[in-house]
Amino acid sequence: MIQIMNWLSMAIGLIPLNRQQLHSNFVLDYLMMYLVPCLYLAAYFGINLLQRFGLPFLDACNSVCRLSNNLFMHLGAFLYVTIFILSLYRRKQFFVDFETHIAEIDVVIQKCRRIAEMDKDRVKAVKHSVAYHFTWLFVFSVFIFALYYDASELYGTFAEYAIIPFMVSSFPYLAGSIIQGEFIYHVSVISNRFEQINTLFEKINQEARRRHAPLTVFDIESEGKKQERKTASTVAMATATKSTFGTENKLANEMKREKPQQSEHEDEDEMNTSDEEDDDIFDYNDGNTNENTESTSEANLPDLFKLHDKILALSVLTNGEFGPQCVPYMAACFVVSIFGIFLETKVNFIVSGKSAVLDYMTYLYVIWSFTTMVVAYIVLRLCCNANNHSKQSAMIVHEIMQKKPAFMLSNDLFYNKMKSFTLQFLHWEGYFQFNGIGLFALDYTFIFSTVSAATSYLIVLLQFDMTSILRNEGLMT
Repeated sequence: MIQIMNWLSMAIGLIPLNRQQLHSNFVLDYLMMYLVPCLYLAAYFGINLLQRFGLPFLDACNSVCRLSNNLFMHLGAFLYVTIFILSLYRRKQFFVDFETHIAEIDVVIQKCRRIAEMDKDRVKAVKHSVAYHFTWLFVFSVFIFALYYDASELYGTFAEYAIIPFMVSSFPYLAGSIIQGEFIYHVSVISNRFEQINTLFEKINQEARRRHAPLTVFDIESEGKKQERKTASTVAMATATKSTFGTENKLANEMKREKPQQSEHEDEDEMNTSDEEDDDIFDYNDGNTNENTESTSEANLPDLFKLHDKILALSVLTNGEFGPQCVPYMAACFVVSIFGIFLETKVNFIVSGKSAVLDYMTYLYVIWSFTTMVVAYIVLRLCCNANNHSKQSAMIVHEIMQKKPAFMLSNDLFYNKMKSFTLQFLHWEGYFQFNGIGLFALDYTFIFSTVSAATSYLIVLLQFDMTSILRNEGLMT
């Protein structure tokens, strides 16, 4: 899918042919980037100056049709000229820098995977979900339908000269959508790298659950055997000396009988206490210190922090290159959508089928408004995913800090780096977000803002009474 989009971008002159080679044939690389805009400008000025091969100059095109066609054509010219100038400004340097940074990031990620012993797992290719393939298939189907509908209608009207009005109708919106597709690709690459380092962070987090401080293990069973042997030897000695010192034992027993009963109980208590203390005597020098020798990957933390910073810097670079092109595309999508809804509700519902040219313009608005909205939604979704993955890294690191693993408590370096990382990300989150040159943020809040603004404009537009205009054009009786 991405390769097909790159071929289309090079074919219609949106990116250089050898975009990853700085020192190559300049004329060959930029030939299409200058040839295609010249063809577009020739078609645009040819229609407006020569007043030929355009829908507004047909007898069947009424005032509503001319207004719709002029708005669609001039808005497309604004979109295409803007993205063309910004594409020339980008040139090759961005593509070379992007691929270089990605290659460096991948090398460090592979090294971290080896340290974490994750390279033993079979490296699997990125398996896209069914939703991913369905989304791209749906988008390509919508584009093919829009282009086929426009080309077939224009060919039925202008025959072999249909390429001229086609260049000023659907071509600018196709070019703008392909540029947004390039933006989607680069953001998806950034999001994928965030996911990979989050996997490594999560590996450390899982090890922190199992890894504890070193434990001292004592041989309690051996100490018990020692006490048994000591008791047995004491009994043997007492038995041996009993026969020898019988007289002394009898005398001692008589003296004990003369003691008060209370003193006998006290002596028994003291003897029991001393016996318990003897039982509690423990030789701590015999303890064995067993450390958890399980392989851990906390050594990756400094590299992962640097990787996160590099990917964030790459996000800033990508947003600086493609963010300005989002502004004219989102503006064109907004205007086409509003006017498409207006034509469909105030014109097509009333006089549908009365004028083939007017029906063509109405359907063209509806098709391209739907197509541009789908592309805009994918852009917003990918930007949100990249932002969420970058935030997830800080969340995992903070979770590791809360668990207080042994490697953090035994080494202040890890603690200081993790604390600095979380604090730095708090500042970074307020500093950067994918945006359109600061005018709006590329996230789901943009949808709410756009719908709110569109509702306000539609409330005004839908109040216009089109019956008198349509009656004057002969579309109503």
